[in-house]
Amino acid sequence: MNLYGSFFVKPNAHERIETVIHLQADRRPALLGTVLGGNGQPVEDALVTVYRSGGAQQPDLPVGALYTDALGRFAFGPLEADELYQVQVFRREDISRTLEQPLP
Repeated sequence: MNLYGSFFVKPNAHERIETVIHLQADRRPALLGTVLGGNGQPVEDALVTVYRSGGAQQPDLPVGALYTDALGRFAFGPLEADELYQVQVFRREDISRTLEQPLP
């Protein structure tokens, strides 16, 4: 069973906040994974997208997209139970560059 907790916090300057979180039971599923390259090493900054299948009659619906962390990890959730999802992973190995905009 999954456990779930959530809250908002808006700290003030120079404030230290301490909290205790009591997790509640949550039956919704989650998807956690690790992306590994051909060499078996974690892949950082791979784009992972998740779509909920619309079946043959409707288009797939995007659930979300994110980049993997330094250890190749990603997480999506909560998802809907008994639904079909497609997960796509994409990582380009070519050169990228950043465009710098001049300041006015």
